[in-house]
Amino acid sequence: MIKEKNLKALKQCRPELYNLVVNTKISSRYKVVSSLHPKKYPNLLDTLIGKYYYDNRDPLGNSKKLITDKKINVRHLSVYLGMGLFYNIMNYASLYGAADSQFLIIEKDPEIFALAVEHIDIEKYLREERFHFIVGKDLNELYPYMNRFMSSGNNKFFSKAINYIEEPASFTSNKDYYISAVRVLNDAIKEVILFFGNDPLDSLIGIDHTFVNIKEIVEYPGIADLKDKFKGRPGIIVSTGPSLNKNIHLLKGLEDKAVIAAADASVRVMKKHGLKPHFATSLERVEATSKLFEGLTEDDVRDIYLAACPVVHPLTYENFKGDRIVVYRNFATFQWLDIPKGTLDIGPSAANMAFKILEYMGCNPIILIGQDLAFGEDDLTHAAGSTYGEKEEIYYKRKNLMVEGNYVPQIKTTAVWDTFRKYYMKDIAVFSGKVINATEGGAKIHGTELMTFADAIEQYVKDVPPANITALFKDYLHKPDQNEIMECYEKTLKKVEYSINYCESAMKRLYDGYLDCVKYKDEILEPFILNGKYDHEKAVKLIRKSETVNSIFAEQDFFHILMHYVQSYYIRTMIEIHSVLASHNKQEEKNNGIMMLMKDMLGVMVELIKKMLKMLYVLKALLEANLNKIKKEEAETAG
Repeated sequence: MIKEKNLKALKQCRPELYNLVVNTKISSRYKVVSSLHPKKYPNLLDTLIGKYYYDNRDPLGNSKKLITDKKINVRHLSVYLGMGLFYNIMNYASLYGAADSQFLIIEKDPEIFALAVEHIDIEKYLREERFHFIVGKDLNELYPYMNRFMSSGNNKFFSKAINYIEEPASFTSNKDYYISAVRVLNDAIKEVILFFGNDPLDSLIGIDHTFVNIKEIVEYPGIADLKDKFKGRPGIIVSTGPSLNKNIHLLKGLEDKAVIAAADASVRVMKKHGLKPHFATSLERVEATSKLFEGLTEDDVRDIYLAACPVVHPLTYENFKGDRIVVYRNFATFQWLDIPKGTLDIGPSAANMAFKILEYMGCNPIILIGQDLAFGEDDLTHAAGSTYGEKEEIYYKRKNLMVEGNYVPQIKTTAVWDTFRKYYMKDIAVFSGKVINATEGGAKIHGTELMTFADAIEQYVKDVPPANITALFKDYLHKPDQNEIMECYEKTLKKVEYSINYCESAMKRLYDGYLDCVKYKDEILEPFILNGKYDHEKAVKLIRKSETVNSIFAEQDFFHILMHYVQSYYIRTMIEIHSVLASHNKQEEKNNGIMMLMKDMLGVMVELIKKMLKMLYVLKALLEANLNKIKKEEAETAG
């Protein structure tokens, strides 16, 4: 009965785990036995090492003591290194499991999971979304799962307050696996925090560019027009890794069979071979990216669309003499603008961006070439003809690391390239189609199928019915007319005027909160440091006042207008606050640490919003100028 209930829950809620369980053969290594406890709770015996997973006199009590001995202060996020018979998870959920608590359960051996399904009633845990399972996965497969887990909800705020719960018997048997799993989780945490930004000023640059590029946003079509329009047609991503030299010539003649996407740096390389992609991607904010298109003529980029995220430097648009497609990254600023163009969860590189676009367009399979993400022979960094040369100096100044290669056991790469590689793995893990790595060199991207580009063409491209893909792009993409442009400018201008008023109000509220924190420092913290006396009554009043200010961060207006800009500082502060809560037992120490973190954050927020206000006034002026220009042209036409 227990097994049937659990399998039904798995089949309905977690089909991948259901298939894993029904296909797992039970060996003689583990035995589920009745314990000596009066209620005969099951225990798990590892016959290989002759050891019980729990104290055989009281398995549940033994597990409960393991949990309580952890002295857990912050309960939100728990990670289980081995699951045994689920007792640790059950006890934690019973003792600390609030409705928003999140559980990540990692089990190396699928046989143990299958035995738990057979003998322990875990139906409710299998049905609840807050319980996340990684079972029977190779270490190389863990990163995408962990990245998604840490990206979801508020999990990133608890990066320094994770409660690791080791299953002693599993951990002893597979110590290297679980220690490596923790390392992968730490890597995922770093990448998640990096995705949300290390520096508000970096976000400020992106918002500044977005505002300056408002004409591009309003007056050009968006990627939403191409959703699923090339369903089932292969897509090819051309990147500028050194191995591109081996197979770029094979692209000739594929332009009417596959949708060809180029990372921005690849356009010039393709030109040297007489080739053109259907679109090029760009998302870097730095001016150096604009150099990739510098000197390219209208003829050079005719029939190539620049699919750029509007955070790019304005010179990038200026230097590209062809048509554009607006592609939003999943940033709150674009939600606030409310000019629908299409939003994708884009990774950090132009090639990662190309992958998400091809996926969005329905392409399958997606074939990668030139995606080395590693140094090539003779330490080459790029293919011949690249804008900054085949040995770009910046990559030799970075710290190198070794990763698994496609055709060699280990290959040299950089942390930046490795970040791109990991984002590919994350994206591929949720892609319903097939990804072919036809790079013919480079670092291994787990989840792809390796083959030569010639073989990939033979198998997936050669027999595809031809189509005029360039013409299809033109047919599908809707360029706004004058009336639509006018309405969009007017609507956005009203939004900007409202946002200016909101920012001025928010700045005052945050400054009042900052003053309360300063008062706490002067009247509570400093006397406590001097003489050890803590005025609880006054402290509570000031803390409650400061907590009312915190409600601003949950406001929809704050999220849409300001969060993308300030989120890096806000997230870091939340991480540190939960770290303080986790590492201190005395309430006074917790209060002191949190109030000083809040003081610093609120003070910084006030200064950041001042800068945002300046940019909003610039955007207001741009919108007014564009509107006036259109009205003047209409008046001249009418006259």
